[in-house]
Amino acid sequence: MMSYTGYVGTYTSEKSEGIYAFSYENQTITDVHLFTKVYNPKYLAWMNDYIVAVCDFEEGSGVAVFDLNGNEIDHIVFEAFTSCYVGVKDNLIFTAHFHSGDVTLLRFENNHLELVQRTHIKDKAGCHQVIPYKDQYLVPCLFMDQIKILNQDFNVVDEISFEEGAGPRHAVFSDDEKYLYVVGELSNLLYVVDMHTKKIVNTVELLENGLSHVKDTAAIRKKGDYLYVSTRTQDVITVLHVSGKDVKRIQVTSCAGKHPRDFVIVEDDIIVANRFSDSLSVLPIEHAYIQSAVSTVTIPEGVSIIMRSNENE
Repeated sequence: MMSYTGYVGTYTSEKSEGIYAFSYENQTITDVHLFTKVYNPKYLAWMNDYIVAVCDFEEGSGVAVFDLNGNEIDHIVFEAFTSCYVGVKDNLIFTAHFHSGDVTLLRFENNHLELVQRTHIKDKAGCHQVIPYKDQYLVPCLFMDQIKILNQDFNVVDEISFEEGAGPRHAVFSDDEKYLYVVGELSNLLYVVDMHTKKIVNTVELLENGLSHVKDTAAIRKKGDYLYVSTRTQDVITVLHVSGKDVKRIQVTSCAGKHPRDFVIVEDDIIVANRFSDSLSVLPIEHAYIQSAVSTVTIPEGVSIIMRSNENE
């Protein structure tokens, strides 16, 4: 098995001081340490060999770029409170702000961050993600029960509508981008959207025994023909088999901690950040099904994980 280095974004508290790093090999997490001290680095993303983070500074909130030694390359302040999401496409960076209802487009060139466009969708829209799609961007707006569609200039041009109380949060595409699999944070449902018609064509319960609307379904990841989705109020991860618009739930199992805010899939393992138990756990995947945790370490207030293989070092 290859070795990896992982990075965890956190909420700053008495326990947490910034971005943490760890080593990962053979289903084991080791060498957990503070990578760089920064305030509220709630979401992380890769831009080549740089780490991009939303975070707070003395003069306000925005985005910072760090090298692999934890040195800040540049930062930019453009809002009063931290965004909840950051994503990257080429040299463009985009953020979503849950409370203010703003999405922001930045450019990183010659080690310098530049604000390109800031679009206000609606106060308290619940903007939770920015997903590149062809020459557009999709923005799930949790409290509007919509996904807003923005053009290259970051202006709203269309929308995908959900039922009241759905709370679209995060989403991933099918491999051919014909279907979008959307997590309803408030409804605890998975929605399948036909991207040609922009309509919902299937809905599946994420929890067992008809349980829904208990809120706080969070992260979604895709591996092959399977989706993995976490629900924080229930401390579980759900596994679903997907084939185009057809989806079948096959497992709901423990996340081995409290409040599974984010997770990544590395080879055949899930690494999950359980915020309220201050833990990072490894859950092997066998034939698509999640197995019991084989490794758990302490990382305070973990809410976002990114990984890179060490093959190039």
